This record gives sequence, C-alpha cells and structure tokens, in this order.
Amino acid sequence: MTRRFIAVVFADPEDGGYVATVPAVPGVVGQGETEEEAYEDVTKALEFHLESMAEFGEKLPKESAPTSTRTIELAV
Repeated sequence: MTRRFIAVVFADPEDGGYVATVPAVPGVVGQGETEEEAYEDVTKALEFHLESMAEFGEKLPKESAPTSTRTIELAV
C-alpha cells in the first residue's frame, strides 16, 4: 500500500539551510543545506519511522488533506 504524506520545508533562520517536517507524523524531521536535501532527509526519516511502527505492530498514521495552504507574513 502506498501512503502519501505532506512534507513542509522551510528555511532555518538560526542555523541556515532548511528544515522539513511531516505534520501528520510528529517528530519526523529532516535537515539540509538545500530544500531538496531537507526533503530527501525527511523522506528517509519518515520511511524509517513508518517501518519501525509497522515492525512493532503500531497503527500507521494517515495523512489528511489540508483544506487550504497559506503563507502568513507579519511585521512584528
């Protein structure tokens, strides 16, 4: 069975580079010098995490489609 998950990649203002997360699976994080490296890293982390969950008989998470995607910019 193929599962799809949304990965969110954003610039890391403190350390430079990029960070990627999978909101449906808390704790799965990737990093890289480029957006693509962060995406590849989080993909590997997600794969490992899901394989471990399956190995231990845990219920695998399901991704829910977002109702909308927006960028919010605030000057504070």
